[in-house]
Amino acid sequence: MSRKGMSLTILVVLSVWMLPVMAQEKLGDLVAQGGYDWVVGRWVATTDQGEKAEFRYEWTLDKHAILVDTILGNFQYHGMIMLMPTNGEVAEIGADNRGGIWKGSWSEDSAGLSHRVEHTNAEGEVRKGEIIHSRIDADTITIAIYAVDNSGSRSSEPWGKLTYKRQPAATAATLSTSGQAGGSRDYQTLGDLVSQGGYEWMIGKWAGGDGDTKYELEQKPTLDKHAALTDVKIGDFRYQGIIMCAPARQEITQIGADNSGGIWKGTWSQDPDGAACRLEHTSADGSTHKLEQVFVRGDSDMLKVKQYSIADSGARASEPRSEVVFKRQKSN
Repeated sequence: MSRKGMSLTILVVLSVWMLPVMAQEKLGDLVAQGGYDWVVGRWVATTDQGEKAEFRYEWTLDKHAILVDTILGNFQYHGMIMLMPTNGEVAEIGADNRGGIWKGSWSEDSAGLSHRVEHTNAEGEVRKGEIIHSRIDADTITIAIYAVDNSGSRSSEPWGKLTYKRQPAATAATLSTSGQAGGSRDYQTLGDLVSQGGYEWMIGKWAGGDGDTKYELEQKPTLDKHAALTDVKIGDFRYQGIIMCAPARQEITQIGADNSGGIWKGTWSQDPDGAACRLEHTSADGSTHKLEQVFVRGDSDMLKVKQYSIADSGARASEPRSEVVFKRQKSN
């Protein structure tokens, strides 16, 4: 995929109109059963150097997922915690404003909650760690960060440990949508690719119609334009996702969840009509299916999405099974 073709991906969004709503045990149910509701909220501490450290955990998608934000100085991270239908794992995937990609899993620990993470930086280097959340009282927790060696063993002493106090929820998102996380960089962000390709016009809110069904889409850059957030509303159905770029591999991926318990993973490529995303959807019962969506540019106020079936062989159907035209909406 060319850089210009790739640049479209930060701003396109999944339209998932074909799915029924299915019931499953929610992440919220699992958290409540374990008595770990206390971790949800906004937590703030001050480092020895006087910098503010902040963790935010916020329910979304009818408690099928948790949005996570971390801010420490000019470092920012955004991720999503999801319950994976195939194995029951509580997984987290996200990105930061320094070109890093993060993935990990949550589990119980004798000290409270463990978040074991794997971080891949912009150069492709991989490091592992473990973050332990311990409850002191209703408004106080400690968060300790440990190194993890190649054998998977956690270090005996934390790299850092702070006591955090619960704070009122933030009134507005504060993650940076432009600029740079300090210093120089020798890699390209999604924002760079969007600018080079001239696709900034796709940022914003969109609405489409298919008979009596209305589709509401919103896409916006975040993390100093290292990533994008996507939001889809179709009646009672809702999807939220994150588009991320791994600079070392020049690969663009998308991960997201919906309020019927589904998990979505996608990879972008070039298509003669525009930009294509090959998707794998795992439903609440663990069954999977694949599809491909092609995003076609109209004028500055129009976007068409074509959706194709994918055979077991991996071949795409010759004709789309559905098409939706979206029109730009005014921002609030």
